[in-house]
Amino acid sequence: MGFNSRRIATPAVAGDLDTNANGTQEGVSFVNMNQVEPGSLSAKAAIDCETSTLTVYVEWQVSLDNSTWVDCANGSQNAAGVIVATGTGGADATVTKVYPAPSAAYAFPYARIAIRNGVTTGAAVDTYSVTYHYMKPEFR
Repeated sequence: MGFNSRRIATPAVAGDLDTNANGTQEGVSFVNMNQVEPGSLSAKAAIDCETSTLTVYVEWQVSLDNSTWVDCANGSQNAAGVIVATGTGGADATVTKVYPAPSAAYAFPYARIAIRNGVTTGAAVDTYSVTYHYMKPEFR
């Protein structure tokens, strides 16, 4: 497969869940959807969840103004987000997955991934890294 100049991978954005209370959502950098070919956006997220009983969810959010963010349903039947990593208090392995953007995200000017922790408060050892992948639109 040859090089495709329309293919984009953003620089990784990393952070931790230090002092984030149960239910806190931490938004990662956004994507300007005017620069994205419909159907091509995904996010590669690596989650390292070390705190005992901590659970981590990865969720898509959308915005009309890049200020107020709204959770985007995970499927046509509004399927709930699922836990992607759980801390056991030991040396837990990093969980890396690719999350395709829901089709509804393409109707908004901005989209992003949010990391949400559950059950307990996060710590500095609970980390994440997110990279967005997409195709630039082909202008005719």
